[in-house]
Amino acid sequence: MDNNTLAIYVHELRNQCTHLQASFDLFNQSMQAQNAAGILYAGQMALLPASQIVSLLWPTRARSRSRGESLRKVFQLDEKHVLNDRRLSEIMEHNDTKTEEWIASTKGKQIVFDFVGPRAQLDKMEQTEENPDATIGDESIYRAYDPQTRIYYYRGVGYNMNGIAKALSDVGARINNVYAQMFPEQVKREQEELAARRKAFEEAQKAAQAEAEANKDTATDTAVEAEEKTAEKAAPKAEKKAAAKKPAKKAAKPKKKAAAKKSA
Repeated sequence: MDNNTLAIYVHELRNQCTHLQASFDLFNQSMQAQNAAGILYAGQMALLPASQIVSLLWPTRARSRSRGESLRKVFQLDEKHVLNDRRLSEIMEHNDTKTEEWIASTKGKQIVFDFVGPRAQLDKMEQTEENPDATIGDESIYRAYDPQTRIYYYRGVGYNMNGIAKALSDVGARINNVYAQMFPEQVKREQEELAARRKAFEEAQKAAQAEAEANKDTATDTAVEAEEKTAEKAAPKAEKKAAAKKPAKKAAKPKKKAAAKKSA
C-alpha cells in the first residue's frame, strides 16, 4: 500500500472515530436525560461508524483482505480481535433486504420495536398462565436497549455497547497516534483551534455566570427596596391603629323651658 493510499485510509478511519465519539456522547446525554428516542437513535448511529471501522480493518471479502492486513500492520492490530465480528462489520450492508428477512422470520411471533428498559419487562409480554416462564428471543427484537446489561438490540442481534466502546477506544488511540505521526502540522493546527474554542467557551461561561450574579444582586436590591416601601406605607396605618381613642364628649343636657306666666 503506497503512502497516499494509506493517508486516505488513516484520514477516513480517524473521521469515523470522531463520528463514533459524537454518537456515544449523544447516547450518554440521552441516558442521563432518560430520553428513550435519543438512546435508540444514538445507539444505532454509534453502530454505523463502528461497522465502517471494523469493515476497513477486518474485511470479510477475500479481495479486500490484503488491505485489511496492511492496515492492521500499520496500527499493530491482531486479526483475532474482539471487534473482528462479521455481524458488526456487515450491519448496514443490504439494509432493506435484511429488514425484509427479519419480517419474514418473525411472522406469528411477539415482536418488539423501540423499547428501552430491562429485558425482564420484555419477557413478561410473552408470559401467560399456561407458560409463565416464556421469554422473547433476541430474534424477535427489532430495536431495543437494556440499561442493565448495556445490550443494544438491532434487527435480532444484541450488541454489547460497553464492550464496543472499550475496544474502539483502544483502536481509536492507535489510529490517532499514526495520524499524528503522518500529519504533525495538521494535528498542531487542530489542537490550537480546539484550545481556542475551549477558551471562548470558558469565557462565555464566565460572562454568563457574572451576568447571572449581577441579575441576582439587582433582583435582591429590588426586593429589598420593595419591602422598604411596603414597610413605609404600612407604618402610618399602624401608628393610627395604635393611637388611643379620645373619650367621646358627653351629650349636653337640654335646657328647661321657662314656665309660661299666668295672666292676671
